Formats: sequence, structure tokens, C-alpha cells
Amino acid sequence: MDSDTRQKIQEHARAIAALLYGETAPEQLTTLEGIETAVRGHILEHVSPEIGHFLLQKQAVQNGDELGTLRVFSERSPLRKSKRKNLKSKDALN
Repeated sequence: MDSDTRQKIQEHARAIAALLYGETAPEQLTTLEGIETAVRGHILEHVSPEIGHFLLQKQAVQNGDELGTLRVFSERSPLRKSKRKNLKSKDALN
């Protein structure tokens, strides 16, 4: 990875972090464990799915399969919701 790309990633990651900071409960930011849990939750719920969508869409366009991509997007939505519920219930147990 070249330095220009690395710098852009850092800038965007900081911007995402600033947005997610506002969506994080203040009590989660009092311990390293709480911060780790908050970061992991935000990445799993918001960041990774967007990266996955982007990569899947790029691959489908290269393969000429935009309809297949739309089908995958609509099929994965219920899974995403159930994963969020599982994460929240695990957090409640801790």
C-alpha cells in the first residue's frame, strides 16, 4: 500500500471514529474493555457490512451480475438484524 492510500485510509477512519463516538454510550468509554467492545460492535454493525457491500457490488459489476447483487443484499438484511440482537444480548450478559 502506498503512503497516499494509507493517509487517505487514516483520514477516513478518523472521520468514521468521530461519527461513531457520538453514537457510543459515555459509560462504554470509561475502560479499555468498554472501548474495545464499542469499537468491535460499531465495526461489525456499521463498517464491515459497508465494505462487504462495496466489494460485492464491484465484483458483481465486473461479472455483469447486478441483479444477483441486489438479491444478496435483500437476503442478508435479516441476518444482519439477528447478529445485532446476538451482540446486544451478549453485552447484556457481561
